[in-house]
Amino acid sequence: MKTDMRVLAIPLRGIEGEIRSLLSNESHRISEVVDFLLTKSVQFNSSDIHFEPTSRGLRVRYRIDGMFHEVLCLPGAVQEQVISRIKVMADLHSHKREIVQEGRIPFEWRGKALDFRVSIIPTVAGEKMVVRIFDPVRSTFELEELGYSPEVLEELMSLLMGLQGMVILTGPAGSGKTTTLYSCLLKVREELGHFASIVAIEDPVEYEVGEFAQMQVNRTHGLDFARGLRAVLRQDPEVIMVGEIRDEETCEVALKAALTGHLVLTTIHAGNTAEVIVRLLNMEMRPFIVASAVTGVVAQRLVRMICPDCRMPCRIEEPYEEFIRGLLRLEEVHTYRGRGCNTCQGTGYRGRTVIGELLTVEEDVRREILRGTSTPELAALAKRRGMRTVFEDGLQRVVDGITTFEEVLRVAGAANVRKSPTENVEGVTNFDEVLRLANA
Repeated sequence: MKTDMRVLAIPLRGIEGEIRSLLSNESHRISEVVDFLLTKSVQFNSSDIHFEPTSRGLRVRYRIDGMFHEVLCLPGAVQEQVISRIKVMADLHSHKREIVQEGRIPFEWRGKALDFRVSIIPTVAGEKMVVRIFDPVRSTFELEELGYSPEVLEELMSLLMGLQGMVILTGPAGSGKTTTLYSCLLKVREELGHFASIVAIEDPVEYEVGEFAQMQVNRTHGLDFARGLRAVLRQDPEVIMVGEIRDEETCEVALKAALTGHLVLTTIHAGNTAEVIVRLLNMEMRPFIVASAVTGVVAQRLVRMICPDCRMPCRIEEPYEEFIRGLLRLEEVHTYRGRGCNTCQGTGYRGRTVIGELLTVEEDVRREILRGTSTPELAALAKRRGMRTVFEDGLQRVVDGITTFEEVLRVAGAANVRKSPTENVEGVTNFDEVLRLANA
């Protein structure tokens, strides 16, 4: 393998040429190829490496800031060798190609201790491998640094400091929910640690934080979320984190824990805050328990931030600009984009931040829950109360120069444009054109 500085100087688009140069050398070693791919993934702040068997060979892609970047397609002749090498590093069975396997690789890069989580599944074209990269130093667990708007942050802090009730996070996979949960727990520990016992139940434990007790689900030994939660309740905790609510039993135990004076933090899959409440009711949870136990619901997404090294003013299409002015009630809108530079590998983006909405459960929301509300009715109530949706929060980051309108559309979805009735967007005269562009 080349010297460290030589490796670091190779850009993302130069990886394929470097790998082909290594493979053309008759004395090449597969270990050099693998080490190079792992090192470059860390350098470019990748969250995952995907090794995918195709008819062309083994496709290698880095996921950077939530987006895939194909770095090369390895020849089929070395496909099994590369997979086997990573298996050996992860202490897995290199000769077994028909089973699911998971392992870990400790990795040190420039003095930093990293952790690679390896997952392998068999496919008809060969083994597919994903390597998730965990860098405890890079991970942000400061609640104030995640990117929440000041209004959402203030309300969320109030819910946490109350030390009771259930706070639920929702969002798609990869939207930063676990990071937010850890940040909330660490904030409680920082502010109220002198009288608050904290326990987390996870599947799996993504980061060993080391500041509170973390229990890992182990279904082989009969330890699922529901049973773990019951055991934790006998440990005299004030704060409990349940990684995810996946079934009615876990949901019922968690809600009852929130009713009996515990702060319960958890996640559930839903599209927005209103859908979370309706989802609980659809899981046959009794409305009076949901209304009494749940104190707040947070929905979040991650959007890429404009690269600060190549940020420049730009204009977006007039129907979009008119739409933003009307929705946010602004007289004028200034937007920006990244030109693309060496720092951001030509993408115009570097790093990600949270956009989110927070629905606090107060008396008016409780009444809606007790009468068996629907998602549109609850969303309309939240709107009347002045709650800013994920989409609107994203648009605010656009006018603040943090991200782009295209990125918010990609992450929050063009459906949010279609759901916005014309009469609620003051001053928009060409709404049909907005819809056309959103669907393009």
